[in-house]
Amino acid sequence: MDRRMFFSTGLGASAMVALGKFAQASPEGGASGGTTALPITGTFIDEITYDIPSQNWGAEQWRADFDAMKAIGIDTVIIIRSGLRGKTLFPSKTIGTDTGGDLPRLFLDEAAKRNMKLFFGNYDSAEWGKPGAWKKEIEINRGFMREIWERYGSSSAFTGWYLSHETSHSRFHFREITTELSELAKTLSPGKPVLMSPFYPSRKIYPDEGLDPSEFADNWRQTLKGITTIDYAAFQDGTAPLGELDAYLGQAKAVMDEMGIKLWNNVETFTRDMPIKFPPIDFRELREKLTIAARYATKNISFEFSHFMSPNSLYPSARNLYGRYREFFNL
Repeated sequence: MDRRMFFSTGLGASAMVALGKFAQASPEGGASGGTTALPITGTFIDEITYDIPSQNWGAEQWRADFDAMKAIGIDTVIIIRSGLRGKTLFPSKTIGTDTGGDLPRLFLDEAAKRNMKLFFGNYDSAEWGKPGAWKKEIEINRGFMREIWERYGSSSAFTGWYLSHETSHSRFHFREITTELSELAKTLSPGKPVLMSPFYPSRKIYPDEGLDPSEFADNWRQTLKGITTIDYAAFQDGTAPLGELDAYLGQAKAVMDEMGIKLWNNVETFTRDMPIKFPPIDFRELREKLTIAARYATKNISFEFSHFMSPNSLYPSARNLYGRYREFFNL
């Protein structure tokens, strides 16, 4: 996930409309109560951080954060990855790690106590884009995902799988990785859904080689053609310029409908606008994105609550964002 690009854009007038209190949306419910914004009802958990700082939380801090999530209507958490390079969230025979702890068990137990759903992320070597590396990536995940299912599959909170490999368009054998790992997930746990969260190949991310919304749509039609084991797709909204987000989301909706995949939205609660990495987003911009998402997506999941929106975050501005969000939805 390349979060290094930044842009400038105005905020739409529709973002300035005050909204009344919303009824908590279900994962399939979309915007509720006649509002014009789609609330955030899911969040990633990024505990093996790739490009954001560790908050060094223990069990007590994580429990407090699950309470804060629940208080604003979050009903779904997604472990963005349970393995990265040589790190894992649990002792893994496949990767050869001994973590001395078991964070997935904590997350599953806390989710179950609050009737929250959990999607489990797999392993990302961060090297699968290198020539010839994709076959090894699949093979490692065959063992790693079996470990996950054997250790945690009995939890009532284990709802589905998240495919941790992210891309913007057809490249790096993403199609083969996605096909193999989503089919494995369905074999291990029949009936449990599979979620992916790609990003937009816009000129915000690729200034010289970006794809416009229609080109993006054509590319993803080819990327996903014939794949029947993906249930949800949530594109990372901050990878599109705000002024073009409506067009990209509209095309994403059209393609996902054709493929039989339900469209969620990954609303980024950090900003790519700043020359530093990565502060919490201005609430006015978040409000605009929630408004746009309501036109197309059935659920907003966020990257991500704990760092960028939590009252417990290391960022004071994240605590303020939590307050502005609660005021906006009268929570």
